[in-house]
Amino acid sequence: MIENWLFILAVIAVLMIPGPTNVVLASSAHQQGLTKTSFFIPAEWLGYLYAINLWALLIHLCSSTWPYLVTGLHVLSFGYVCWLAFRLWKLPHLEEYNQKHHNIRPRQLFFATLKNPKALLFAAGIFPEETWGSVMNFMLVQLIFCMVLIPTALFWMFFGQAILSGKIKKIKADILYKYSALILILCILPVIIQFF
Repeated sequence: MIENWLFILAVIAVLMIPGPTNVVLASSAHQQGLTKTSFFIPAEWLGYLYAINLWALLIHLCSSTWPYLVTGLHVLSFGYVCWLAFRLWKLPHLEEYNQKHHNIRPRQLFFATLKNPKALLFAAGIFPEETWGSVMNFMLVQLIFCMVLIPTALFWMFFGQAILSGKIKKIKADILYKYSALILILCILPVIIQFF
Protein backbone atom coordinates (compact mmCIF):
# COMPACT_ATOMS: atom_id res chain seq x y z
CA MET A 1 0.00 0.00 0.00
CA ILE A 2 1.09 3.57 -0.49
CA GLU A 3 2.94 4.86 2.56
CA ASN A 4 2.84 8.61 2.05
CA TRP A 5 -0.22 10.51 0.85
CA LEU A 6 1.50 13.91 0.65
CA PHE A 7 1.87 13.37 -3.10
CA ILE A 8 -1.78 14.46 -3.47
CA LEU A 9 -0.83 18.04 -2.56
CA ALA A 10 1.88 18.02 -5.19
CA VAL A 11 -0.53 16.59 -7.79
CA ILE A 12 -3.00 19.38 -7.03
CA ALA A 13 -0.29 22.01 -7.26
CA VAL A 14 1.16 20.77 -10.53
CA LEU A 15 -2.21 20.32 -12.20
CA MET A 16 -3.33 23.79 -11.10
CA ILE A 17 -0.39 25.68 -12.54
CA PRO A 18 -1.03 27.27 -15.92
CA GLY A 19 0.48 24.97 -18.46
CA PRO A 20 -0.20 23.88 -22.01
CA THR A 21 -3.19 21.69 -21.18
CA ASN A 22 -4.84 24.22 -18.89
CA VAL A 23 -4.46 26.95 -21.48
CA VAL A 24 -6.03 24.72 -24.14
CA LEU A 25 -8.95 23.92 -21.82
CA ALA A 26 -9.52 27.57 -20.96
CA SER A 27 -9.39 28.65 -24.60
CA SER A 28 -11.70 25.86 -25.70
CA ALA A 29 -14.22 26.71 -22.98
CA HIS A 30 -14.19 30.33 -24.11
CA GLN A 31 -14.56 29.48 -27.80
CA GLN A 32 -16.82 26.41 -27.74
CA GLY A 33 -18.56 26.53 -24.39
CA LEU A 34 -18.28 24.56 -21.18
CA THR A 35 -20.45 21.61 -22.22
CA LYS A 36 -18.49 20.80 -25.35
CA THR A 37 -15.15 21.33 -23.63
CA SER A 38 -16.09 19.02 -20.75
CA PHE A 39 -15.86 16.13 -23.22
CA PHE A 40 -12.16 17.00 -23.65
CA ILE A 41 -11.28 15.87 -20.12
CA PRO A 42 -10.87 12.17 -21.07
CA ALA A 43 -8.38 13.26 -23.77
CA GLU A 44 -6.37 15.11 -21.13
CA TRP A 45 -6.44 12.10 -18.81
CA LEU A 46 -5.34 9.74 -21.60
CA GLY A 47 -2.51 12.09 -22.54
CA TYR A 48 -1.26 12.13 -18.97
CA LEU A 49 -1.73 8.36 -18.63
CA TYR A 50 0.41 7.64 -21.68
CA ALA A 51 3.05 10.25 -20.92
CA ILE A 52 3.47 9.38 -17.24
CA ASN A 53 3.67 5.67 -17.93
CA LEU A 54 6.15 6.15 -20.78
CA TRP A 55 8.40 8.15 -18.47
CA ALA A 56 7.95 5.54 -15.71
CA LEU A 57 8.85 2.75 -18.16
CA LEU A 58 11.93 4.63 -19.31
CA ILE A 59 12.98 5.17 -15.71
CA HIS A 60 12.41 1.50 -14.87
CA LEU A 61 14.34 0.23 -17.90
CA CYS A 62 17.26 2.61 -17.54
CA SER A 63 17.67 2.83 -13.77
CA SER A 64 19.72 -0.40 -13.59
CA THR A 65 22.07 0.80 -16.34
CA TRP A 66 22.27 4.37 -15.07
CA PRO A 67 21.88 4.26 -11.29
CA TYR A 68 21.79 8.06 -10.96
CA LEU A 69 19.05 8.52 -13.56
CA VAL A 70 16.27 8.78 -10.98
CA THR A 71 18.25 11.30 -8.94
CA GLY A 72 19.00 13.28 -12.08
CA LEU A 73 15.33 13.25 -13.07
CA HIS A 74 14.37 14.39 -9.58
CA VAL A 75 16.79 17.30 -9.86
CA LEU A 76 15.54 18.03 -13.39
CA SER A 77 11.94 17.95 -12.14
CA PHE A 78 12.79 20.27 -9.27
CA GLY A 79 14.55 22.60 -11.69
CA TYR A 80 11.51 22.54 -13.95
CA VAL A 81 9.23 23.44 -11.03
CA CYS A 82 11.47 26.36 -10.07
CA TRP A 83 11.70 27.53 -13.69
CA LEU A 84 7.95 27.21 -14.15
CA ALA A 85 7.24 29.10 -10.93
CA PHE A 86 9.60 31.89 -12.02
CA ARG A 87 8.09 31.92 -15.51
CA LEU A 88 4.59 32.22 -14.08
CA TRP A 89 5.56 35.52 -12.49
CA LYS A 90 6.65 36.91 -15.85
CA LEU A 91 4.52 35.53 -18.68
CA PRO A 92 0.74 35.76 -19.01
CA HIS A 93 -0.01 33.76 -22.14
CA LEU A 94 -3.66 32.74 -21.78
CA GLU A 95 -4.96 35.61 -23.89
CA GLU A 96 -2.24 35.15 -26.53
CA TYR A 97 -3.04 31.46 -26.97
CA ASN A 98 -6.76 32.13 -27.26
CA GLN A 99 -6.19 34.66 -30.03
CA LYS A 100 -3.88 32.38 -32.04
CA HIS A 101 -5.80 29.08 -31.84
CA HIS A 102 -9.38 28.62 -32.98
CA ASN A 103 -11.50 25.46 -33.29
CA ILE A 104 -9.65 23.44 -30.66
CA ARG A 105 -10.19 19.67 -30.86
CA PRO A 106 -9.70 16.90 -28.24
CA ARG A 107 -6.67 15.54 -30.12
CA GLN A 108 -4.94 18.92 -29.65
CA LEU A 109 -5.47 18.61 -25.92
CA PHE A 110 -4.26 14.98 -25.98
CA PHE A 111 -1.03 15.86 -27.79
CA ALA A 112 -0.47 18.97 -25.65
CA THR A 113 -0.79 16.76 -22.57
CA LEU A 114 1.36 13.99 -24.06
CA LYS A 115 4.20 16.47 -24.66
CA ASN A 116 3.69 18.27 -21.35
CA PRO A 117 6.81 18.16 -19.12
CA LYS A 118 4.52 17.80 -16.10
CA ALA A 119 4.33 14.08 -16.94
CA LEU A 120 8.03 13.69 -16.12
CA LEU A 121 7.38 15.53 -12.88
CA PHE A 122 4.64 13.05 -11.97
CA ALA A 123 6.59 9.95 -13.01
CA ALA A 124 9.96 10.87 -11.51
CA GLY A 125 9.18 12.98 -8.50
CA ILE A 126 5.55 13.09 -7.42
CA PHE A 127 3.95 9.67 -7.76
CA PRO A 128 5.19 7.31 -5.04
CA GLU A 129 7.60 4.56 -6.09
CA GLU A 130 5.03 2.00 -4.93
CA THR A 131 2.71 3.12 -7.75
CA TRP A 132 4.22 0.69 -10.22
CA GLY A 133 4.79 -2.06 -7.66
CA SER A 134 1.35 -3.62 -8.00
CA VAL A 135 -1.80 -3.29 -10.06
CA MET A 136 -3.76 -2.24 -6.97
CA ASN A 137 -1.37 0.63 -6.19
CA PHE A 138 -1.39 1.73 -9.83
CA MET A 139 -5.19 1.77 -9.94
CA LEU A 140 -5.39 3.62 -6.62
CA VAL A 141 -2.95 6.34 -7.73
CA GLN A 142 -4.71 6.69 -11.09
CA LEU A 143 -8.07 7.00 -9.32
CA ILE A 144 -6.68 9.72 -7.05
CA PHE A 145 -5.11 11.42 -10.07
CA CYS A 146 -8.48 11.36 -11.85
CA MET A 147 -10.25 12.72 -8.80
CA VAL A 148 -7.84 15.67 -8.80
CA LEU A 149 -7.72 16.09 -12.59
CA ILE A 150 -11.47 16.47 -13.12
CA PRO A 151 -12.04 19.39 -10.70
CA THR A 152 -8.81 21.02 -11.89
CA ALA A 153 -9.92 20.82 -15.51
CA LEU A 154 -13.35 22.16 -14.60
CA PHE A 155 -11.75 25.01 -12.66
CA TRP A 156 -9.63 25.96 -15.67
CA MET A 157 -12.64 25.76 -17.96
CA PHE A 158 -14.81 28.01 -15.75
CA PHE A 159 -12.11 30.39 -14.60
CA GLY A 160 -10.37 30.58 -17.95
CA GLN A 161 -13.64 31.30 -19.72
CA ALA A 162 -14.46 34.01 -17.18
CA ILE A 163 -11.05 35.66 -17.63
CA LEU A 164 -11.13 35.50 -21.43
CA SER A 165 -14.70 36.74 -21.71
CA GLY A 166 -14.00 39.67 -19.39
CA LYS A 167 -16.52 38.62 -16.71
CA ILE A 168 -13.87 38.87 -14.04
CA LYS A 169 -12.41 42.33 -14.30
CA LYS A 170 -10.70 42.49 -10.93
CA ILE A 171 -8.66 39.34 -11.43
CA LYS A 172 -6.28 39.39 -14.35
CA ALA A 173 -4.38 36.43 -15.70
CA ASP A 174 -1.07 37.69 -14.33
CA ILE A 175 -2.47 37.66 -10.77
CA LEU A 176 -3.69 34.10 -11.33
CA TYR A 177 -0.20 33.12 -12.51
CA LYS A 178 1.43 34.69 -9.47
CA TYR A 179 -0.85 32.84 -7.05
CA SER A 180 -0.34 29.63 -9.01
CA ALA A 181 3.41 29.99 -8.66
CA LEU A 182 3.08 30.52 -4.91
CA ILE A 183 0.76 27.51 -4.52
CA LEU A 184 3.12 25.40 -6.62
CA ILE A 185 6.12 26.21 -4.44
CA LEU A 186 4.18 25.61 -1.19
CA CYS A 187 2.64 22.30 -2.28
CA ILE A 188 5.79 20.86 -3.83
CA LEU A 189 7.81 21.40 -0.62
CA PRO A 190 6.64 18.16 1.07
CA VAL A 191 7.76 16.14 -1.95
CA ILE A 192 11.15 17.88 -1.99
CA ILE A 193 11.61 17.34 1.75
CA GLN A 194 10.68 13.66 1.36
CA PHE A 195 13.19 13.25 -1.48
CA PHE A 196 16.11 14.83 0.36
